[in-house]
Amino acid sequence: MIRPAALALTLLTASPALAQPAPQDPDWPCPQRLMPELAPGQMWTGPPPPSAVHWASDPQLSPLALELARTEIPLDDATARARSFAEAQPAAERGQRLALLFQGTLEIINGERSHLIDGIRNYTRNQRALAEKITAESAGLADLPVSPLEAVPEHLVALKRERDWDIRIFEDRSKSMKYLCDQPVLLEQRAFGLGRAMAEMVP
Repeated sequence: MIRPAALALTLLTASPALAQPAPQDPDWPCPQRLMPELAPGQMWTGPPPPSAVHWASDPQLSPLALELARTEIPLDDATARARSFAEAQPAAERGQRLALLFQGTLEIINGERSHLIDGIRNYTRNQRALAEKITAESAGLADLPVSPLEAVPEHLVALKRERDWDIRIFEDRSKSMKYLCDQPVLLEQRAFGLGRAMAEMVP
């Protein structure tokens, strides 16, 4: 039988959910450096947006910002939609209109990223709690007979069944961690791609 300490070590090191926590946040398991929020200065080189107007109050601009932020729309298609918007603006206003559009798009992307990051942190905490539960269950199985000919008390049979099920859940969830970690990265790449493309549309 696997010893409880050995089992706990195996679970904690085998899962990407717990194996690579960022030093600044023990609940952040992804290999990518955690950036809670994307700053516009990292990706936008055009003029600043007008301070007197909020993008969400613009009936033409706000639905477009929502579209551009959607990952279901390929980046090339989103860029083409932004270009059509830019070409429809008067040349004198195009820079500020694009700045406002990107501000809205980035705000939406940041909101979605924040939601994903919180979900990943919660996922990690749940995995850690499950690993601790498995360790406790394994400790309770220390008296499980090694020989299959020995009678096994019913409570140990039930505990082993529960422990084995918890291990299966833990391992299945661990396999999903790479996919979860990729989602904030995809949004970051989208923001950078849109920001650079839209900045190039400024006259």
